[in-house]
Amino acid sequence: MEVLVYIVLMPFLFIFLFVMAYLFRKRKVKKILFSEFDEGEKDLETREFFNRIFKLERLSKPFFYAQVIFLIIDTLFILFGGYKTYLEEVEFVKEFPRIIMSPLSPPLIKFMVPIIMWVLAFFSFIYAMILKNKENRRIAKMLDNLEKVKHLKFAKEDFLRSDRILATGVVSMSDIKLGDRYLFSVYPAYIIPYIYIQKMEVERFYRRGGSIYYLDITLKRTFQNIKIYFAKEDVAEKVKEFILEKNKNLNEKENTKWDI
Repeated sequence: MEVLVYIVLMPFLFIFLFVMAYLFRKRKVKKILFSEFDEGEKDLETREFFNRIFKLERLSKPFFYAQVIFLIIDTLFILFGGYKTYLEEVEFVKEFPRIIMSPLSPPLIKFMVPIIMWVLAFFSFIYAMILKNKENRRIAKMLDNLEKVKHLKFAKEDFLRSDRILATGVVSMSDIKLGDRYLFSVYPAYIIPYIYIQKMEVERFYRRGGSIYYLDITLKRTFQNIKIYFAKEDVAEKVKEFILEKNKNLNEKENTKWDI
């Protein structure tokens, strides 16, 4: 029974902390999508407004704290529990000297799972830091590009005005917001102007345990492909139809302006 506790305790703690971090982040994303900001945040300069929303420091904090808490608890558990087990084995070897066994073997065997969990958590923490810096650079570039073509200001207005929130049903992707002119995703962070969409297709991605769907979006200016994932095909199709309809209306407005 004691061995079972040593095997199960750290994985259980790891799962518990990350579930709590996920729920906390989900609540934070919901507040962002529903524009539940104080007046100070709403009045921020446009670039700073989107920086505050999209920067991974804000959304990754729950997971950062979960990893740090786990590493601290797991380290203490291994050090103190391992030392206690080691002292017990030293006494056992003294009592039964004919039994050839190193006092280090039982602690290593008993704490093998916590040690492996510590190594995995540590390297996942390092990887998350590298990924965060890379993603922040991508977000900065995206905002720069939108600012150059004078879209950022209109995107902020569209974001605050829209209340069309759609659940993607995918853990690795936040819910999305559909504005009148832009599609918004909090993570991964995207602001997609409808008029820049060249092509959209709903594709199916097969994986172990089932499949998910994604909206494969090709943009005109950068020829960049963006994938928005959904758990259900009908939801992806509805988003596609909505964007196509909005895009048609926007193009008609542009043509009307030129005719005048």
